[in-house]
Amino acid sequence: MVGRMRAGRRTSERKRADRETAHRVGGLQAMRALAHPTRVRMMHLLRAEPLSASELARRLEIRFGSAQYHLRSLEQAGIALRVGERTRRGGTEVLFEVPQDILVDEGPDTPVGTRQAMSRAYVAEVLRRMDAASLEGFDTARDVRATREVELDPDGVVAATEALHAFLHRLDELALERPTADSMTFTAATLFFRVPRSASPGREGSEP
Repeated sequence: MVGRMRAGRRTSERKRADRETAHRVGGLQAMRALAHPTRVRMMHLLRAEPLSASELARRLEIRFGSAQYHLRSLEQAGIALRVGERTRRGGTEVLFEVPQDILVDEGPDTPVGTRQAMSRAYVAEVLRRMDAASLEGFDTARDVRATREVELDPDGVVAATEALHAFLHRLDELALERPTADSMTFTAATLFFRVPRSASPGREGSEP
């Protein structure tokens, strides 16, 4: 991720401030905005630096009109914010950005189809990055791929959720604001969700 400040790790004070000023969005419009793989990729790009629709079109290798359409969906949902303008080739471009610490509140009334589309869009972006890493032939000694299926009581659910958030906050602390000569780019994808026992191999007939 390319930042705009000097290289260095984020301080605990900054991390706490970021959490306190988290940009929250919610509602069906935000859910629908994030239910498309292109908009998920666009959101990640805009979290890294302010970009215009034309620059997004170039980086995502899509038509300018498509970039405008997807960007408009993110803006209308309150996810992408207008942060400035710049003059380019005699015209004026609007720059957009997505806040680093954005929280998307999924409402209980979100249609099942929209929830599924959001999940698929998220997983599609993770798979795209994994495929890109495989094609590059990177050393996989540092890669971690693990899946756990666990049975938790209410206290365990709370503790597990806190542990996952602590892991993500620690990553934020370690993250550099911009690449250095010896830094490497990694992706960490976190999934933690309840599943029905009928979808769990070997537990179809289990009873509580």
